[in-house]
Amino acid sequence: MNFKFPKLGLRFKLFLPLIFFSILFAAYAQYQWLPQFLSFVQEQEAKNINSHLHSVTEGLVPLLLENQLASVYDNLNTLLINNESWKNLILRDSNNIQLFPFKDITTINNKNSYHAVQDITYLGNTLGTLYLTVDNTNIVNIINMQQQFFLVALVLLLTLFSIAIVIVLEVVVRQPLHYLAIASDKIAQGDFNIDLPKQHHDEVGKLIHSFSLMRYSIRKYQSKLKVEINSHKKTADELFKEKERFSYHATHDALTGLINRHEFDRRLTTALARTKTDKSKHAILYLDLDQFKVVNDTCGHIAGDELLRQLTTLLKNKIRDRDTLARLGGDEFGVLLDFCQLNQAEQIAEVLRETIQDFRFSWNDNVFSIGASIGLVSIDENSDNLTNILSTADTACYIAKERGRNRIHVYEQGNAELEKRKGEMQWVPTITKALEDDRFKLFYQPIVPVNQHRKIPNHIEILLSMISEDGQQIPPGAFIPAAERFNLMESVDIWVIQNALEYIVKYNRAKPDNPMMFSVNLSGVSLSNDTVLAQIIDLIERFKLKPDTICFEITETAAIANLSNACTFIKELNQLGCQFSLDDFGSGLSSFAYLKNLPVNSIKIDGSFVKDINKDLMDFAFVKSINEIGHVMGMKTIAEFVENVSILKLLRDINVDLAQGFFIQRPTPLDELLQGHYNTSKVS
Repeated sequence: MNFKFPKLGLRFKLFLPLIFFSILFAAYAQYQWLPQFLSFVQEQEAKNINSHLHSVTEGLVPLLLENQLASVYDNLNTLLINNESWKNLILRDSNNIQLFPFKDITTINNKNSYHAVQDITYLGNTLGTLYLTVDNTNIVNIINMQQQFFLVALVLLLTLFSIAIVIVLEVVVRQPLHYLAIASDKIAQGDFNIDLPKQHHDEVGKLIHSFSLMRYSIRKYQSKLKVEINSHKKTADELFKEKERFSYHATHDALTGLINRHEFDRRLTTALARTKTDKSKHAILYLDLDQFKVVNDTCGHIAGDELLRQLTTLLKNKIRDRDTLARLGGDEFGVLLDFCQLNQAEQIAEVLRETIQDFRFSWNDNVFSIGASIGLVSIDENSDNLTNILSTADTACYIAKERGRNRIHVYEQGNAELEKRKGEMQWVPTITKALEDDRFKLFYQPIVPVNQHRKIPNHIEILLSMISEDGQQIPPGAFIPAAERFNLMESVDIWVIQNALEYIVKYNRAKPDNPMMFSVNLSGVSLSNDTVLAQIIDLIERFKLKPDTICFEITETAAIANLSNACTFIKELNQLGCQFSLDDFGSGLSSFAYLKNLPVNSIKIDGSFVKDINKDLMDFAFVKSINEIGHVMGMKTIAEFVENVSILKLLRDINVDLAQGFFIQRPTPLDELLQGHYNTSKVS
């Protein structure tokens, strides 16, 4: 015979086990935990009494040794008074004679009494024995009351816990299942499919039954849909991650993690717009690291990158939370100081400058110190557009670098030096357009022997001018500083080298019996550029030129600024056969000290000394000294800026080798050289 349980709802199925286990737990606590707890409490109380009694006997030892029975009596009597649960306290001596109390009292005996005995000893001798009877009735009553309270509280808590669990299960399990079962009936012809377990007669069984009605309608779609959903989800996740990564890299520098130039421009534009609405004031710092190139050249770009990362960490800790630090270029940083007065901006700039100055970078046993040139521009409602603000800050930074580096230059309206630099910036598009349109023109000026009796080949210096769009000639002094400042000099040098060497080929073909030495100017930028060096060597070999007819002129200041690179550059072309001349010699502070380290063939005495030697004895003495030292070192000497016959005669008197200047011949278009326009008559 099969016994069948009555059909029970899910609510009752959940509640019944909870009630059963609650009753079981309460019974276990009543008959197991509470008796153990009572026994434990009594044991602890006995330990405390024995400990206390032991302390009392130790205190009685000196009194008994001195036979101070009155004090013993007082102490024991006080203990009985102070401890209400102590019902009987008897002291007997070693002969079992009762010392306290003086008369015998009835011993208390009941199930709640506790008897303790403690011998009084001294140096192994028994002085007496102390008998204590304690009535624990109060403690037992308190424990019984706590037991009853515990049972009531436990029953109450279990009841509340059961009710809470039932409520939670009602809300979390039964009701959702019930509602889902109802919803399943409504979508029995819908789009879901699932393999269902065995059905039961409760809400879950009803849900299973409802879902089983619809599983046949969409089983064939489920697997395909799952694959497609997973595929789309994966694609969406990848697109989201790519978007996040692209968004970050679009606004941040990959090396330092700082915001990049584009994001810095956006924030600066926002600050500029804010000044127009709330009249707020801000500031921008443009930082250019000094001596950073030394680290790159000495230890490589990996070391340079690590320096930038370390320095970034230092600088971020020196600005305010609302300020923006950005990497604008290789070793250039920008700082946008939001809501910052000019004096406060100067203080922050000085903190950053000192931080960089104090920073020491170690790499492979090398320790480097660097500095920073900082341009500071205040931003207010009268400030110009973004381009001009950045341009002004960059120019202010350049002035700081020109004035000795590792300093701050604050832009001030009407500053003549800054206006000059801004004027140089206006040359950038002009120079670029002239290069594109091939609107540069080569000129030449003879370099002739001061003493005509010397047999020296004809010699010219090739000079450069720009032709404006309206055909006017622009001297090099007008645009060369801008080309050097804004990284256009390499392109200008390459134009000059290519066109000059092409003309030398043309001249050699036309005048094979009239050899000529050609001097070509190179900027300091080219001395550090392997590309320019390789191109020169390639052109000389391709055009089959005689290298010993080509002399490259480099300025003293450029050579000293790039001494190591200059020596390497010169030696490479010297080995090929080319000559070198050191231009503007004497303009540097340590000209003679550097001269012995530069493998040049001739020195050109700075024209600022030559042009006044007929008027100024100091200039004459300086030119004479340079000439003598040059000859001692086996170098030819060339005097430029020879503007009259008296200067020429003085140069002849002190035995200068060559002369060049307006008195001999003004710069002439290079194309006219083939027509014989080479004047040496004024020297004879």
